Amino acid sequence: MEQADGTVKLAGSAGQVHNLLYVVTAQTLQWRNRIKELEDLINSPQVREHDLQLFFEQNPDFLFGDAYESAYPQIVLQRELEGPLIPDFALKPTNTNALCDLLEIKLPKVKLIRESPNRVRLSSAIMEACAQLREYRDYFEDAERRKAVQREYGLQFFRPRMIVLIGQRRGHSSMGMRKAETDVPSLSIVTYDDILERAKARLRRR
Repeated sequence: MEQADGTVKLAGSAGQVHNLLYVVTAQTLQWRNRIKELEDLINSPQVREHDLQLFFEQNPDFLFGDAYESAYPQIVLQRELEGPLIPDFALKPTNTNALCDLLEIKLPKVKLIRESPNRVRLSSAIMEACAQLREYRDYFEDAERRKAVQREYGLQFFRPRMIVLIGQRRGHSSMGMRKAETDVPSLSIVTYDDILERAKARLRRR
């Protein structure tokens, strides 16, 4: 029923009245505050990867597009002769038959590309992240390891997509980025600009 002030209310099964306008407004405000918190982290010269890891553990929906439904932080990939591997996030897809992917978090201030007169290349920070993700990906070539992870976490992996969250696109030309990304076609580069733009688009839809 609509009130004189324009607020829409519904009566629950026990006669409770729910103020829908208030609920929507509260959710929108909460989402706006979370965006601001992430912006502050991105702009802070003292931010650490650990700070960003904690933010995304508490706000995993910032990592989701339509393709994923949940994020598992720092699953432990046990190895027989070496120490364990611990990726930042395993991403579980919305399609229950699909396989999980891996995401690694790096700092927002690092350079994405190196430009020379003859060539545009990915930065050393991205190449290091790629090497790290490849080690995680190759772990799942072993069938027994895949089974162990599925038993422990209920997650299915095989040649997971490699995703790195790193840097910002501003200051880099779109053409330069596209040229550089072809160096490692198996790596998906997501920037903090991308994350913020997606979050703000979601806010506009609320």
